[in-house]
Amino acid sequence: MFMNVFSNKKKFTLILLSSLLLGIFIFLTNSKPTSSEKNGEITPTVFIHGFKGGPGTFNTMMNRLEQQNVGSKRMVAYVSRQGHVTLRGSLPPSMEPFIQVLFENDRASLKQQTVWLQEVIHRLKKRHGIQQINLVGHSMGGLAATNFLLHYQDGQYPVVQKLAVIASPYKGIKKEGYFEVHSSPAANDLKPESDALKSMILRREFFPKGVDTLVIAGVINSSEEDSDHWDGLVHASSVKGMKSIVPFGSYREEIVFGQSATHSGLHEHPEVDRVLGEFLWEQSNE
Repeated sequence: MFMNVFSNKKKFTLILLSSLLLGIFIFLTNSKPTSSEKNGEITPTVFIHGFKGGPGTFNTMMNRLEQQNVGSKRMVAYVSRQGHVTLRGSLPPSMEPFIQVLFENDRASLKQQTVWLQEVIHRLKKRHGIQQINLVGHSMGGLAATNFLLHYQDGQYPVVQKLAVIASPYKGIKKEGYFEVHSSPAANDLKPESDALKSMILRREFFPKGVDTLVIAGVINSSEEDSDHWDGLVHASSVKGMKSIVPFGSYREEIVFGQSATHSGLHEHPEVDRVLGEFLWEQSNE
């Protein structure tokens, strides 16, 4: 009697389990496409901070852009000192998402930051189905985004449609005494004529064609008699050095003038918001 009851319970459990598995199979085969499949239709914008940067570099800019109904911050890519990448958030296909990249080691070399950025962007395609992106970088973040494109591999990454760099020193930082107080792999790469900067120029032929590129520089002293046209840290001529990398026809530049157009003030500047809005999302504030 006991064995019969046990056998019946076992059969019932097997039938229930089989029914459950069959139900799951039917649901999966008849369900709508996943968000990852739909993500191929959206174009996220990836924001990359610079040397000694962090969440504050782009947080307030993204908040302002969100208030303008341009898009919304949907994901953060954390990169640990050991290079481990963690993606937090989701990418719904209903609105253009912003993705913020944060390097725990914000003083790493340009080469190392490029490797980390490659991993982040590769995961966006592999795990989230992203097929195209925009890149926005401030200062060294712009250099990392550019270097990523100079080492771009078809099929491994989403297609980069547009690149915007803000106050990025392609010819290095020439501020007197700067490197006496800043010493790190990143600082070494930011020196004029550094191997990292020269390597970017030597690889300019590998910059992908068709990537619309916007360069934004700040000038806090607009007097024609003053040769130091800079944002207090990076000279405009250094930022414009990007022109020697980008293929003809894909380059444009914008200079933001005024006392608030400082190196760190540019990512808080309303004129930069306007220029980025028009360039990336064809948004007009007229």
